[in-house]
Amino acid sequence: MQDLLFLLKKYWGFDTFRPLQEEIVLAVLSGSDTLAVLPTGGGKSLCYQLPALSKSGFCLVVSPLIALMQDQVSNLQSRGISASFLHSGMTEQQMQKTLEYARRAEYKVLYVSPERLQSEQFQDYAEGFDLNLIAVDEAHCISQWGHDFRPAYRKIHEIKSLFPKTPILALTATATPKVKLDIMDQLGFRNPEIFQQSVVRENLFYTVRYTENKTGDLDLLFTKIKGSGIIYCRSRRRCVDTAVALRENKIDCTYYHAGLQKEERRHTQEQWMKSDHQIMCATTAFGMGIDKPGVRAVAHYDVPENIEEYYQEAGRAGRDGKKAFAVLLYNHSDLLRLENSTEINYPPLEFIRKVYQKVNDYLQIALEGGKEQIFSFDVLQFIHNFKLETLKTINAIKIIEREEYWHWEEDAQTQSIVQFKANKGDLEYLAKHEPFLSQITIGLLRLHGSIFNFPTPIKIFEAAKLLRMDQPILHNGLQVLANMGIIDYQPALRGSSLFLLKDRVAPINFYLNEERINKLRNAHEQRVQAMIAFLKNELVCRNIQLAKYFGEEITTACGSCDVCKRKALKQTGTERLKADIDKILQENGEISIVALTSHFAPWEQDAVINIIQDLADERICSIHPDGIIYTK
Repeated sequence: MQDLLFLLKKYWGFDTFRPLQEEIVLAVLSGSDTLAVLPTGGGKSLCYQLPALSKSGFCLVVSPLIALMQDQVSNLQSRGISASFLHSGMTEQQMQKTLEYARRAEYKVLYVSPERLQSEQFQDYAEGFDLNLIAVDEAHCISQWGHDFRPAYRKIHEIKSLFPKTPILALTATATPKVKLDIMDQLGFRNPEIFQQSVVRENLFYTVRYTENKTGDLDLLFTKIKGSGIIYCRSRRRCVDTAVALRENKIDCTYYHAGLQKEERRHTQEQWMKSDHQIMCATTAFGMGIDKPGVRAVAHYDVPENIEEYYQEAGRAGRDGKKAFAVLLYNHSDLLRLENSTEINYPPLEFIRKVYQKVNDYLQIALEGGKEQIFSFDVLQFIHNFKLETLKTINAIKIIEREEYWHWEEDAQTQSIVQFKANKGDLEYLAKHEPFLSQITIGLLRLHGSIFNFPTPIKIFEAAKLLRMDQPILHNGLQVLANMGIIDYQPALRGSSLFLLKDRVAPINFYLNEERINKLRNAHEQRVQAMIAFLKNELVCRNIQLAKYFGEEITTACGSCDVCKRKALKQTGTERLKADIDKILQENGEISIVALTSHFAPWEQDAVINIIQDLADERICSIHPDGIIYTK
């Protein structure tokens, strides 16, 4: 135990573990297959990184997102821990070099995408690995009953068969009882240890509100709640429009979505991370892997399609343990969208078949060709060229991915990867004869000490800034160094990409597993209906509803969600509200409805509007058509 605390302090600077981390680490070190369900921000990555350091060999981490893999590797390398990754954006030569290093156990942590895990090249090297742990991140992806199913996850057990004595650690932020059982079954767990933190966050207050004026409600929320926040929207346009509207009302608000340039996104995220009051309007990908403790409120402009996504996103508020708010806004349009979402997410099979052939035509892939090649894929241009329905086409591409024909990275945004091949003599030659190229090599070595030993992700923006040169000039210099054999250089991949898992097949040979697709369709519909029920249920405490969905039985109401507050309001009557409203009217003489309701909590505002209408009927006040209230 003392050794673990020493490593914890040495590499992470922590004196103590977060809740359940210690128990999970000890279970893994004892050799037990382990399932850990920890909320967003609960410190899941340390649960495999620390055991990897404490034993000989290395930890193999199966992870679904390239950007998160690269961030984790950069973070580990900055702490002096050797780490690397394998994903579908790498060349065969880069894969081979990384696998050779892994076989020599020169890493302590190796990240791999589930698709690359199945490649013949990986399988050839895997038998020579000295693995001390297999970690499966985002483990809900293995379950057909989960909200982000990926078929490649279901083949992880093949790696386990090569290392029968190596424990597996499965990690996820959310899992229903059905999903947890499926995870353990698919991974072949024996006598598993199961750790799960309570769904209930006592410092997080949930509010679900029906409204036809979402922007106005957000304005009221972030006027009253001081601190930084996140507003989740389901479209890029909505992010921008909402941020602009809030700025007009003097709220410091910015936006983040995949359509922005990478450096612009990075800068926007960094500014928000540093601020203690800025609001971020973002699409749902924002927040993954981001640990900002002081987020005071997370609001949903658009309703997620399932409770798992909602709970994860709402959980990004209040990680510091202080009071925080999760506000979910919905209206009739949201309900209609949810009701229709299953048909959009699972289009007809004939349409899926058509999309498969047209994508191959668009990328100019010949029959029986294309396997394990990666292509830049502008999905919106593809949809425009073939005049297809946007949402149905995107979901057809995702279904084909689940059928294991390709892996689609919607927003790859990989970092550039560099490794030095040069010896001392080569660098001396550059210093004498190629001062510009020598300047680049020296700058890279200052930024990344590991670049001689491992393929290292580099941030071109930061390197260019250090070297005081434009990014295109630095890119060209790196290309020249690569051509000279001084470095291996893989430029960053931008935007959407498609990695083919199989050769192109003729229409007659394009097989779809209809039984599995129907299962996924039914599971999606069940999750949608659960989300709708959560929106409409104004009788049961929000925490009790969430806990029940995730298989946790609690009976004590939180007393602080909108349902509990509404019940308390009914018990105390409306006399207090009437007195408060009368006082505000007398002090102001005239006031807008929006300004008046801003004095009250969200769960009180419907009652406040009803009282104002009653006062107007009693001629105690009058309401002008422009929304201004006048006292008589």
